[in-house]
Amino acid sequence: MSKTYYDDFAKLPLAKMAQAMADITYGYQETKVPKEHYKKALGTGYEEVLSANVSAKLVETIYNMLIGLQKESPRLFYQALVLIDTGIKPSTISANQYQALSVATDEFEQTKKAHMLNEQTHNTFNDVLANGSIYHFNNEGE
Repeated sequence: MSKTYYDDFAKLPLAKMAQAMADITYGYQETKVPKEHYKKALGTGYEEVLSANVSAKLVETIYNMLIGLQKESPRLFYQALVLIDTGIKPSTISANQYQALSVATDEFEQTKKAHMLNEQTHNTFNDVLANGSIYHFNNEGE
């Protein structure tokens, strides 16, 4: 097996590794990323990286639970979301609140909307996905 760039790269000290990563990145459509960025990222404490990974796993767990609940009973799932969004607890729901919940759920089911969240949430997600958060926050309110 022949030796690869990675074999030598893995042995580099932090500063040289950061410079090598900046050089590699520049090789992709002349994308300029300062070596300081990589040096900071590579110097990030293991606890911070672990925290991000744990958070992603928790989101995955909650996601899987929500998907299961939605498949089991789409109507009740939607009603629970409405109650969370409005701050109403099921244990203290009044008759008129329950009526409003039922009508809102009926309307949602009849219109067969593709999304449960408001349009702005989807717009923000898609904007950041396409352009990055710096672009999004710099252009907010335009």
